[in-house]
Amino acid sequence: MMLMSVIALILCQRTEAFIGVNSIPIAITHETRKHHHRASLLSMALGDFTVELRKPLGIILQERDGGFLGGVQVKELVEGGAAAMHTAIVPGDVLLQVNDDDVSALDFDSVMDLLISLDESSTAVLTLGDGLGQLDMPKNVLKLLKSTDDAFFVDGVVRQAVREIRKRNGKLGDLLKVEVVIGAGVQEEGRRGQVRFFAIFSTDGVTSYSCNVSATGLRVEEGKIEIVSLSAAKDEGLGQTYEFI
Repeated sequence: MMLMSVIALILCQRTEAFIGVNSIPIAITHETRKHHHRASLLSMALGDFTVELRKPLGIILQERDGGFLGGVQVKELVEGGAAAMHTAIVPGDVLLQVNDDDVSALDFDSVMDLLISLDESSTAVLTLGDGLGQLDMPKNVLKLLKSTDDAFFVDGVVRQAVREIRKRNGKLGDLLKVEVVIGAGVQEEGRRGQVRFFAIFSTDGVTSYSCNVSATGLRVEEGKIEIVSLSAAKDEGLGQTYEFI
């Protein structure tokens, strides 16, 4: 019971731990985003990462949730562009910061004005997040994990699975959010993680439906997580299962 409480507390807070997202290690600090213009270090949450790109960036942006949430997210990447060649960015990622400017709550036009004003000859440092926020891991899932490291690993497997689905963005439509993690396990001395979670998808931006997603991830070199199996079963309709990996 004590271990479950500690794991839940750590996953809810921003700690001084480190976690890799798509091979990019990031620091998770106690700082919060309070100012539009700040010093270069942004408080990094689970799922946040940074990339350095030169213009043209090759990113097509759109308002988040029709403009109700504020901020912008990646709609698609331009084939052959800087962002697509970098491979870290996927559709659905939320733009949080451009160099030292916090854009997480700015409207679309303000973000575009800032991006257009960037020096063509300089490199832009972009901070993005997966937009998933804190994942919901019930107590019955947490009690299956032996340590806080296992909890962070499971969190990372879920997030990397979401990224793999968003890269493919096919018949299931856009993966909007992770509803709840319903199963998790870590084997092979912490090297292999298996997860099951419900995710919400939409094919038209208006209606949505739930899928039961199963994924297996492996820890590989430099803190990366490689997804080696990934499938999603629709809870409605004919119950079709889609194999991604």
